[in-house]
Amino acid sequence: LSVLQSRMHRALLEYFKQRGLHSQAGLAKFQAASHENAQKILAVQGELSKTIQHITAFLHSLKDGSSTKDDN
Repeated sequence: LSVLQSRMHRALLEYFKQRGLHSQAGLAKFQAASHENAQKILAVQGELSKTIQHITAFLHSLKDGSSTKDDN
């Protein structure tokens, strides 16, 4: 019984060690994807800001009665 308990203990230690490594790998993948998504969000926000500036300029030109020749 003592030998069986010892084997079970070693097996559980190895299991939890492997489980921890697997969890760390999954977390690393999740963090990498999160970082990539954050970069994409920043890029979209930058483009959206430019678009809003163009729309604002266009609306001001309509309000002022002037015309703009912005090809963007």
